[in-house]
Amino acid sequence: MSFRLKLVGLFTLQLLLTLIPSLVPIPGELLSITAQAQTSQNQKTEADRLLQQGIQQFNTSKFEAALQSWQQALKLYQQIKDRQSKGKALGGLGVAYLSLGNYAKAIEYEQQWLAIAREIKDRQGEGKALNNIGSSLEKQQQPELAIVFYKQSVNVQESIRKDIRTLPREQQESYTQTVADTYRSLADLLLSQGRVLEAQQVLELLKIQELRDYTRDTRAGGETQGSPLTPVESRVVPPYNNVVYLGLQLTECERQPPYCSKRDQLRSLRDQANTEFNKQADKLRALAKQERQRDPAQIQQEELTVAAQKVVQSQPKTVLIYPLVLEDKLWLVWGTQAGKQGVVFNSKVVPVGRKELATTVVEFRQLLEQPGDVKELQKVSQKLYQWLVAPLRAELDSNHIQNLVFSLDRSTRYIPMAALFDGKKYLIESFNTSIILTAGLTDTSDRLSPKIENDPVLALGVSEQVGDFKSLPNVKDEINGIIRSQTNANGIYPGLPLINKDFTKDAFKYLIDYRILHIATHAQFISQNPEDSFLLLGDGNQFKIPEVKNLTDLGGIHLVVLSACETARGGEDKEGLLKKALRYLV
Repeated sequence: MSFRLKLVGLFTLQLLLTLIPSLVPIPGELLSITAQAQTSQNQKTEADRLLQQGIQQFNTSKFEAALQSWQQALKLYQQIKDRQSKGKALGGLGVAYLSLGNYAKAIEYEQQWLAIAREIKDRQGEGKALNNIGSSLEKQQQPELAIVFYKQSVNVQESIRKDIRTLPREQQESYTQTVADTYRSLADLLLSQGRVLEAQQVLELLKIQELRDYTRDTRAGGETQGSPLTPVESRVVPPYNNVVYLGLQLTECERQPPYCSKRDQLRSLRDQANTEFNKQADKLRALAKQERQRDPAQIQQEELTVAAQKVVQSQPKTVLIYPLVLEDKLWLVWGTQAGKQGVVFNSKVVPVGRKELATTVVEFRQLLEQPGDVKELQKVSQKLYQWLVAPLRAELDSNHIQNLVFSLDRSTRYIPMAALFDGKKYLIESFNTSIILTAGLTDTSDRLSPKIENDPVLALGVSEQVGDFKSLPNVKDEINGIIRSQTNANGIYPGLPLINKDFTKDAFKYLIDYRILHIATHAQFISQNPEDSFLLLGDGNQFKIPEVKNLTDLGGIHLVVLSACETARGGEDKEGLLKKALRYLV
């Protein structure tokens, strides 16, 4: 009896060998191949386990243990020639050494990861490796070089942005958070070096990146070009790339004796590349020192983004303010009109970290939502004022500033800035306040008319009990205070009020005739499945947030007000209902 076997894979063959060993004469070489394949698969499984074990150990600050796990994983990946996984293990070793304070060793491993990532065209790995090298250089007190690597990381990650939508949601969130962290590190370092205008441009990129995260649309905010290198910074990159490439070649050559025949040649080429890199790095440091000694007012005006200029110059006596919230400090970056000098940006650092700021914001929100103790409310409000406005107040007053335009960050987005208290007055009593997403996405030409008659309001609301939702008796007074009519002289704006059963989905068809949309109703934010979050309509139906994209007559709407519970609920880095709606408006 004989069998003809079609070899469809080593594991299929292995199964057949297990089932019918007595029926088939087995060539020795096939047995060897099968054993090797099984060994390779076992090594891969063990290496992957060690890689994940290292991640868990690192996340619990067991850095030495993580090193051991990743070193063992690296050896196995080298044996089975898994380049991508080998790169991840190298990157892990780099961040572990960075956390342990061994920055030279961290750079050594991150350089190897960078070389492999470029070789196998792993763009995300390349961006992360560049970021980690930047972090290590920053710790080594080499800010000029760190900025170069942060910029390269931003630019690499910008280049792969269009492909992110193909990734699973968890990976998308990881990617966007990584990019945002790199922007923050770069902006922080630029500000510490006095490069305020470059930092302002990076903050604009950060806001657009966050908008893309909120909207889950990598095209939101239009095309962005990343953070360009200066001419001197650009000259550092080619010799460093040579150092990285030759370093990996030399490492692989020296890994197992006997060494390869090109070892001495590779060492010589690497040393030459290092010499050229150090030469360009010294030039960069010297130029940076000269720049820090210059008067900021002498910096060329064209370096400032046109968009920021337009916002500041859109109204007389306006200041544009960017808070940048970091783990251990708060940067305030602001731009004002300075006579013939044009728009000038400045910055100050405030000694308050992300956690303390976020905790205070939550306390402030709770006091606002449960009014009673006005003195306690003012006390907490004044604390936020001291961090966010007081450092600028002397300049605001000396320049007779009237308009404050904020582009807020992290937990500061949940602060009603007009309600900040300076000890005597609320901010709204001294300044006009407004919030923008970014300067680049702000249309300063579209404004409400100075004549109220030209800005009609469509006011929608629910005041009666609907199902399990309690009545909101104040909604009628709220809308009557907004809409003026023949039977209601207490209102301010002309418009159309549609309340309770008149507030259905059909109400939105009137949008085309109005400049302002005001909605006062119940809302519910569903954290487990945010797409099911909704506004309650007067007929008991739910207007779910994804349905916003079906509203085709929003072009003339200048202002949308959501006066409802939970419309801003979310968290420091989470989406509220209002931001969910924004996804479909951008």
